Amino acid sequence: MKDVRASIAVVCCSLALALLAAPAGRADFDPPVKKKVDCSKPENKNKPACKPSNTASDDEIYNAGYWMARSANYAEALAVFRMARDQSDPRILTGIGFATRKLGDVDSAFAYYDRALSRDPGLVLTRAYLGEAHLMKQDLAAAEIQLREIERRCGASCEAYAQLAAHIAAYRSSTRGG
Repeated sequence: MKDVRASIAVVCCSLALALLAAPAGRADFDPPVKKKVDCSKPENKNKPACKPSNTASDDEIYNAGYWMARSANYAEALAVFRMARDQSDPRILTGIGFATRKLGDVDSAFAYYDRALSRDPGLVLTRAYLGEAHLMKQDLAAAEIQLREIERRCGASCEAYAQLAAHIAAYRSSTRGG
């Protein structure tokens, strides 16, 4: 099943990269829409679209996974991140943690964030996601520690700070009313 998901992710990643590389101003060209192959079905396991292929670099994998996750395609993003050759890359670990958390497994996400920060303590995006995870566990104090650490590393005007500060404000607002 893992190979099937990875294959689907490779196809999606390749398509996304091809679309990004397409020249601008070609609105008159609409490529034919190909029907997606459901690689979870046993009868499709030998189709080319369902065979694992990992020719993308870890940077390409990270970027594809990141944008899949930002588009709320968490399972697909997780499958893409799992294709990376270097599973200890802090960006990959952060992506896996983010997708895992968004899929509802907050406790497992903590381990990925911790591993990412042990490799690169300066990753403020990881700290923002870790702070959000703490809020999901109703641990406001731990989230605020991450907010202060982000501020120390990049200031109160950086995006990671604003992101976590907004989540903390929303959390405070929601807990006052309930």
